[in-house]
Amino acid sequence: MLSIFNNPSAHWLRWLFRKWNLEFKYRKEHLHLEYMVEVKNTKFGKYNTVYKHSRLRDAELGDFTYVARNSQIYNTKIGKFTCIGPHVNTGMGAHPSSVFVSVHPLFYSTIGQSSGLVIVDKNLFEEFPETTIGNDVWIGNNVSIKYGVKIGDGAIIGAGAVVTKDVEPYSVIGGVPAKIIKYRFSPEEIDFLERFRWWDRDLEWIKSNKHLFLNVRDLMAKYDVKA
Repeated sequence: MLSIFNNPSAHWLRWLFRKWNLEFKYRKEHLHLEYMVEVKNTKFGKYNTVYKHSRLRDAELGDFTYVARNSQIYNTKIGKFTCIGPHVNTGMGAHPSSVFVSVHPLFYSTIGQSSGLVIVDKNLFEEFPETTIGNDVWIGNNVSIKYGVKIGDGAIIGAGAVVTKDVEPYSVIGGVPAKIIKYRFSPEEIDFLERFRWWDRDLEWIKSNKHLFLNVRDLMAKYDVKA
C-alpha cells in the first residue's frame, strides 16, 4: 500500500499540487515556481521567481527577488531586487565547534536528525541563526553563505565564494574565505544610495525613472537633497 504513495509519480503529483496551491495563494503577487521547487514555511513578496530544483525553507523573499536553479535557501531573509545565482547555499545549520564534546546534534537538538532519535529534553544550541541578505544584492553561482551572516544592500558576491563574515553594503567580495575586492561606488555615492533606498519606491516610480538607473550620478543629480 505504501508503494502507491512512495513512487516518482506520487512525488511529482504532490509537488504539482503544492506548486498550484502556492501560486494560487500568491496569484496577486505574481509568484512563479519552476519545476520541482520545494518550499516550506516561506514568505514571498511581489514578482518572485524560483527556478527549477531549488529549495526554500524558513525563508522570506522581498519584491522582485529571484532564486536561480539548484539553490538551497534556508533560514534566510532576503530583501528586494536581489539576484540569487544557481547552486547557492545559505543558512545551513550550525554545529558547535568548542566546549561541546561532540558536534553531533544528538547531544543538543530535539529535531531528531538520526532517524528521529532524540536523547535531550530541550534544544541546547542555536542550530539555525537567521541569515540576512539585503536589497539589490547579486550573488554568483556556487556561493556558500554561513549561517547568521548579514549581507549589506547592493553587495556583489563573486562565483564560488565562501562567505563567513558580514558583508558591507555595496562591496564586491570573492574568494575562500571571501574578502573585499573593491566597492561598487564612491563613499559619497554609497551614502546617497543607502539614504535614498530606491527599492522601497513603487513600480510606477521605478518605471518612470528607469532612465536614471544607467548611471548613479544621474539619479543623484535629480534626487540627492544634499547635492
